[in-house]
Amino acid sequence: MTLKEKFLNAVIAGELGTLSDYGAVVSLADFKQYFKDIETDYVNSFMPASVIEAGQYTATHTKFLFRVKRGVYRVHPDAIAEQSENNLMHPGIRESVPVYIRMSL
Repeated sequence: MTLKEKFLNAVIAGELGTLSDYGAVVSLADFKQYFKDIETDYVNSFMPASVIEAGQYTATHTKFLFRVKRGVYRVHPDAIAEQSENNLMHPGIRESVPVYIRMSL
């Protein structure tokens, strides 16, 4: 499983970030704490490298975060929906997906 998939699954499960009307908001500090087992600098660059470029509004495979302010990011709702759909295709992950997500798809 990629770090992106682990990250999105943690957001979906409510283990990482805070849900708002506009998606999930995750701080870089919370991200680093959650993934403290990663010992490379990749943990420092993952979120900044995943920011959707200015003027763009659609998520892509590698760009799926909006920068809210320094160290705070909002996950694009389409990235959450796509990961939720992918999780439903994999029975081993399906049980960890909250029921309200499964029902809304």
